[in-house]
Amino acid sequence: MYEPLLLDLLRRSGVRATFFVIGRNAQAYPYFVQDMVAGGHEVGNHTYHHVRLPPLPLADAMGEMRLASETIRALTGQPVRYFRPPGGEYTPETLHAAESLGLTTVFWTDDPGDFTNPGDATLESRLKRQLRPGGIVLLHDNAPEMLDVLRGFLRVAREEDVRLTTVGGLPK
Repeated sequence: MYEPLLLDLLRRSGVRATFFVIGRNAQAYPYFVQDMVAGGHEVGNHTYHHVRLPPLPLADAMGEMRLASETIRALTGQPVRYFRPPGGEYTPETLHAAESLGLTTVFWTDDPGDFTNPGDATLESRLKRQLRPGGIVLLHDNAPEMLDVLRGFLRVAREEDVRLTTVGGLPK
């Protein structure tokens, strides 16, 4: 778990982010989720068990989303506004189910592939190429190289005068 180091890096950089958290992880580590909110970050729903939704019956998929939102809300005292399906896999029915639960589904514009651990140089190069206003970069808080690469990404964003923000802070 890299959350304490990640949150400290974001705080020192003056950057706020949106974290899509897995409900069972939020339940197991409530202080991380509470620290995210205390730092001005957004906390979104990434299902309770991080299961792929399309093969599930719709009622089970809705249960995953509902339980994650309830868990996050209980820990933060705030409603959950955003949802990201695990693996980006969805059906029209799961998107409609998320909407019926008051969730806006959020995908990403850029995936540097940090989850596959391609190495610092590869990740840094991919992040630099993908940096642009309004982009949504997918990063994982459990990828070992993420912290080192994120430092460089934050530096480049400052140099290029690209303002990094939460999903809610993006222009509509």
